[in-house]
Amino acid sequence: MATVTNWIDHLSAKEVAGAIYPGAGSSETLLVIIGIVIWIGWHVLTNNYENEKLSRLAKKRHGANDHKSNITDW
Repeated sequence: MATVTNWIDHLSAKEVAGAIYPGAGSSETLLVIIGIVIWIGWHVLTNNYENEKLSRLAKKRHGANDHKSNITDW
């Protein structure tokens, strides 16, 4: 196994040019953008669902002792 003593000379050599991370390109950039959009969309949808659920529960105006009657949607 060869030992590399100077990484700059090694990486700029013609034999290894582009071999460090050959898959980087437009397809990976597109996948990262799609992943970020899905991630943000998931948070928006979850936030909307939870806000709707909490507003429905807030409209019920539970009493101070309702926790004693085992309300399932509390």
